[in-house]
Amino acid sequence: MTQFQFGASLLRVHPLDAPVVALAARIEERGADRAVLSAVGAVKFHGDRVLGEFHADDEQAVARLPDFIGGAPLAAHGLSGALAQAGLDAALGAGLWDARELAGLLVPASADDALPQLTARLGLEWPTPGDAARRGLEWPTPGDAALPGAADASDVVADAHAVRVVHLALVERARALPAGALRRLADLLRRARSPLADLIAALADAPSALGAGPIGALDEAAIASRLERPRSLGTPNPPKPFAPGEVGALLADGGPFARRFPRYEPRAEQAAMAEAVARSLGSAIGDDGPRHLLVEGGTGIGKSVAYLLPAVLFALRNNARVVISTNTINLQEQLVAKDIPDLLNALREEPGLDVSRFRCAQLKGKANYLCVRRWEAHANGDAMSPDEARLLAKTLVWLDETRTGDRAELRLDAPEAASWDRMSASGFSACAGAREGACFYRHAREEAAAAHLLVVNHALLLSDLQVGGSLLPDYDFLIVDEAHNLETEATRQFGFRISHATVEDLVERLGGVIHGFGQAARASAMEQARKESAALRCDEAQTPLYRVRDDWARLIAGLAEFAAAQRGESDDGELRITRTERAQPAWSALDVTWADFERSIAEAAERAAALFREMESLPAGAAPALDQLKGDLTEWLADQGEAREKARAFVSQPDDQTVYWIGRGANLSLNGAPLDVAPRLREELFDAKQAVVLTSATLTVGGGFAHVRDRLGVEEPDEVALGSPFDYRKAALLCIPTDVPEPGNPRYIDAVAGMLDEIARMSDGRVMALFTSHAALRAAAARLRKTLPGRGVGVLAQGPDGAPQQLLTRFRRNPRAILLGTASFWEGVDVGNAALKTLVLARLPFNVPTEPIFAARSAQYERDAFMRYAVPQAVLRFRQGFGRLIRGKGDRGVVVALDSRIASKAYGRVFLESIPPATTMRAPFREIAPAIRRWHADDGAESGG
Repeated sequence: MTQFQFGASLLRVHPLDAPVVALAARIEERGADRAVLSAVGAVKFHGDRVLGEFHADDEQAVARLPDFIGGAPLAAHGLSGALAQAGLDAALGAGLWDARELAGLLVPASADDALPQLTARLGLEWPTPGDAARRGLEWPTPGDAALPGAADASDVVADAHAVRVVHLALVERARALPAGALRRLADLLRRARSPLADLIAALADAPSALGAGPIGALDEAAIASRLERPRSLGTPNPPKPFAPGEVGALLADGGPFARRFPRYEPRAEQAAMAEAVARSLGSAIGDDGPRHLLVEGGTGIGKSVAYLLPAVLFALRNNARVVISTNTINLQEQLVAKDIPDLLNALREEPGLDVSRFRCAQLKGKANYLCVRRWEAHANGDAMSPDEARLLAKTLVWLDETRTGDRAELRLDAPEAASWDRMSASGFSACAGAREGACFYRHAREEAAAAHLLVVNHALLLSDLQVGGSLLPDYDFLIVDEAHNLETEATRQFGFRISHATVEDLVERLGGVIHGFGQAARASAMEQARKESAALRCDEAQTPLYRVRDDWARLIAGLAEFAAAQRGESDDGELRITRTERAQPAWSALDVTWADFERSIAEAAERAAALFREMESLPAGAAPALDQLKGDLTEWLADQGEAREKARAFVSQPDDQTVYWIGRGANLSLNGAPLDVAPRLREELFDAKQAVVLTSATLTVGGGFAHVRDRLGVEEPDEVALGSPFDYRKAALLCIPTDVPEPGNPRYIDAVAGMLDEIARMSDGRVMALFTSHAALRAAAARLRKTLPGRGVGVLAQGPDGAPQQLLTRFRRNPRAILLGTASFWEGVDVGNAALKTLVLARLPFNVPTEPIFAARSAQYERDAFMRYAVPQAVLRFRQGFGRLIRGKGDRGVVVALDSRIASKAYGRVFLESIPPATTMRAPFREIAPAIRRWHADDGAESGG
């Protein structure tokens, strides 16, 4: 029996025997944490039998909803947060069974599904087809890509019926699980404080439950059986370079792509890029020796196919491995899930080409893969946080299905992601089970080693260099997409960050190992002398941890005090630590504090090593989870050694080629990064590989590759710059107001906010404004909120209104808004021309002059650092921002640059010469505003709108 609280009454029901109310709603968001349920539909049902319906379309009518519910448990889809924001969660009771959460447990791939998509995924028909016709909606079928959004439906009662059908289908899916698995899932959900625990427990106890017995165990043998070892790639074939024009011919009219894709249009730029990549790969095995390539491909040329086609042909022909690296995992996923399969399908009938032999793999960093042994250790542990329990519950059924163990198959919130890190394969090298059995990361590495084409991201590519090439299989041919990010990612991977939390985590981890070993020893069947020896080693290892924590806290406090003294009243962010700072008396005091910490952490490491030797002396299986504890301790010893080495360099043994700084914030940090990544990239990447292709839509500055070539250390590459096939003069209007104050002017923000207000009204929303400062963004948002909502235009600001991905989702659903974003919106964002018609670049994206890495690298230039370094860096980011608007052949819109320096300063010409040749208008803003309206009106006329 389960209790559901409803108002002042208490209803005792069994979840499977009680009526359930399915709830759907139309929600009006009013700010980041305020929502109003403007229309509600509810259906009360018992099994398949409908007991009644409820509908309300105003706030007063919604107040009657609790009377209809009558204390019954609720089934809804993704409404938990909205109910809380609307203030109804307490009134409606705690028995909310979220169909989205339930689907996430039982059908992990559905985590991001809207209600119609989930309905289709489950193979269900929308329950009210008559109502569908009345509303003019096409009801989903399984695999349908264009599905109606439930929030857009006018009849929320129909949506509530959909919730009912989905809920019943998910309950039936849960019934198919063994009773032991259901009991384990219910236990985890109870620890996660989820209302679904009662429902799952009832299913486990039902007479119809499959099987009997206690909580079920994870079937590692079944997981291992899914991870078949692939056959080896074998030795390379004799070199077979490309014939001139061979690759381009495949992309021409009448070629396999034209035959495979009905709307295919040959693009000269794509063929030219494909030929350039083929020459680079082919020359590396020919008489010309290694040849690297820098190739810029404008938006719309189809860069992915242009490098994938020669890479696939080259790898197959030569039985060689080609590695492709992207900056984002999103692009990685797109290549593997769509672009490569499409390309192989196009080539399948090509004479003399057997693509059935071709093997492609994707490899990510260790932390992306779940460790089965760690999962089991946490699931069986005594101490389990609600966040850990929620992650364990979310992965229980998934572990019976997944062939990858990749976290990308799940949708994890921030607390769940933190729990994932503690259960990931990050300790692979120290895991005794990594070479056998159910190890997802080992399997991913084996598939990578057997692949012709291996897709990774920049972080893993550069981490591999950092550890001497032990993460990736051997390769000689590399294609780097999104190459404009390579220097930034190399700086991050070759640098370090040690925060107060870093050492706290080390202390907690070692404490957890000590506690776990102590418990395991006491519970074991070892002789008493052995138990006493284990207890002694545990006590000895625990003792120095108190001093480690105290000494580290004193060091952090000293660094914070030093930083505050240096900054004075002007807290301008991160504090760079140079020879000048180290020469001050206060830094000498920090040296003394560091020495105290190093002694205590060294003692802790020595005692931990003694504890490890104690574990090693025990026979296999002497204590529960002994192998896992040994692996955790090995990983800890390596991590603390690395942290000590980096902290020592920061405080007392700095390297002249490293930039050091103190990071501000609640979690103060010690940071270091290489002054220049080019020498290392040159030696370990470009000189070590036979061919490296670097490509991006933004590699040139002022028409040349010199800046990126120098920053990355590429010597004498081939260089190809290809423009976009789009007609930018017809597609884009670039507006440069001549009367906007410069960014340093006190009137700048007010002027920008006023112009954004006018632009949003001229464009009927559908505006994205890119800022370089969170403070400027917040100030502009505060002013816009006073006017635009009253005119029916929403304001979505990064930070106050949510994270970037949340804002993009809301903006696409309701584009009658203005979206204000900072750094993460300047690149990699594809909103779609239906939602985005006007792009505003509030300020030229120059680095903050005092930012430590930028300041140190600028100082390397003996003369004119601004023009030689600051301007090129800003131009590349500006080009990325400009590229957010026109993404497809039929796209059309307006770009407004609100930084007057682009017209008033000599360097502004470099920015304008680096972007596609749009129709440009320089005029006072009063003339620009109506021009924006006319441009959009012409767009509507051309599209028939």
